[in-house]
This record gives sequence, structure tokens and C-alpha cells, in this order.
Amino acid sequence: FYIEAVQKKEIEMNEDLNPDHELFKQLAENPPDWWVNLKSDQDLYIDIRKGNYISVYYNGGSLMKLEWDNGYKAGIHHEYIPLARKKDYVSFEFKDNEISLGKMTAIDINDFDSDTLSQIKNRIRKFNENESEKGLQGKYVVENNSKELAKGFFIDTEYASGRMRIDLVWVDFDQKEIVFVELKTIDDARLYPYKEQNKEIEAIDDQLRKYHEFIRQNTGHLIQYYDTVYQIKKTLNLLPSFATAKETISQYAFIEKPILLVGNCTRDWIRDHADKLDSALQEVAFGRVYQGRTTFGFNVPKESKGLYSRKFE
Repeated sequence: FYIEAVQKKEIEMNEDLNPDHELFKQLAENPPDWWVNLKSDQDLYIDIRKGNYISVYYNGGSLMKLEWDNGYKAGIHHEYIPLARKKDYVSFEFKDNEISLGKMTAIDINDFDSDTLSQIKNRIRKFNENESEKGLQGKYVVENNSKELAKGFFIDTEYASGRMRIDLVWVDFDQKEIVFVELKTIDDARLYPYKEQNKEIEAIDDQLRKYHEFIRQNTGHLIQYYDTVYQIKKTLNLLPSFATAKETISQYAFIEKPILLVGNCTRDWIRDHADKLDSALQEVAFGRVYQGRTTFGFNVPKESKGLYSRKFE
């Protein structure tokens, strides 16, 4: 019942992504200066969303949710807003035995010029540090999508359906495949299903099993959906330069099992945990990739490669 309900909902969501939506049309035909500046910043990445809106990310933090409602409409999380400060301190104001903060104003956006974006990035890093899962997510997208001769790229992040939220979606040009990638850090308790743990924590094998069942039930619609995302990104010039020559990904296969990517490994951690994860994920993961703290290249694992990647046959 759960899978059938998710499948029906996903079909509806696929139909809700319209490449001819006014938002995409306006950005393609009459791009504002602020949009050009956002696209030009190499630290940012931009995702197309169901419901015909756009998310702009830095370090895994969304600095803009952009919609169209008889004009552009956008929002930013309050935690990411830098204050315009003339002093280091904001004064308290005392009146009638009540205390409040003095007037505070946000910075001027200035069409998202480099100085504005630098201040917003500093705020986002306070909540999404470079070593956090969200920070690593941003690094993987930016590093792989900026390569000149890459074998693929991350077309999407934070794919959501119902209660599921999947970290990364990879398009592989060599193999003509699309695959979900679940990103973890070694601090994530869900990586250790073979340990005694809080039963309220969903272990990684259960998490990936859920993704596998969802993909199996929705393969055709997922391919259709991501081809639509691809076409919209192509129209908006959001694809990596090496990807623009491809006309479509509608004939690609969707790998039914997701890949686990652990992004801040040490060799000691791999030695202590890799074989146990192999056993736990044998039936539910296509493979897993272990990366060091400063390594961000990604490829779909094709065969056993020692410490850093294995494909489950």
C-alpha cells in the first residue's frame, strides 16, 4: 500500500513539472542581472523543483527559493540573512520596564554582486560547515559539475517524494545511466546497522531498501522526470559545459539500487567498517564509494577497487 501510494503521488508530481512554465520562460528569454550573477558564481548550484520553482544552493543551504506569481517571488531562510552593521554591537532599548533590541536591517542585495554573495555564504557556512553532510553535498556537486571532461554530473540534490529525501542524483554519460546517491558522513549513526542502536533511528540498510523499492516501482516516471529537468536546465544554461551537447537522457536506464557514498572517510574507518557495511547492504545497494576528506570526484563503481569502491554483483 505504501509503495502504491508513493507511486501515484510521484506520477502526479512528474506531470507538475512544466518546461514551458512562465518562470523558466522568463529566465531564459529575459534574464535579470541578479539571475546572471547567481548563475555565474562557481560556488553555487541551482536545482529545478517539482511545482515549477527553483532552488539556489551554497554548501547545501538554500539561499533562494525562486517562483513565479505574476512576477518573480523568492525567499531565503532567516538564518542566512546577513545584517547590515555599522557597529559590532546592537543596542538594547529600555522602555517602561521592557527591553528590546534596537533597529536592525538586512544588507542590500545589490543584484547578488560578489560582495553580497560573500556575506551570505559566510552566514550559510555558520550553519552548514564545509565538513558537514550538507557542506560535502555542495562540494560534490560543484567539483564534479565544473570538470571539463567528466563522465557525468549531479543533475539534482534533495530529491523528495513523500517522507523520502534523497541526497544526490547522478547522470552517467559513459554508461547512459541515472542513479540515486545517498551521502553520509562517518558520524551518522545510521551507518552502523550491525551495532546496538536506538530503534527510532532508521538504519542505512532500511533506508536504501526503501529507495530501491521506490525506484523499482517508478523507473519510467523517474527517467521522464529527469529528462524534463535536463531539458529545463539546458534551456536555462545550467548544465555543465561538457553536458550541453547531449540532446536528451530519455533513453537512459535508471539503476534500481542506490549507491552509498561516505564522504569523509579515514583509512582506519574503512578498515574497521567497510566489510560490515558490505554484508548489511549486499541486497539493497548497487555499490558504495568511500572518499577521503578532500576527495570529491565521483564515478559509478563498475568493479571492485579495493578500499574506495565496490560494485555488488
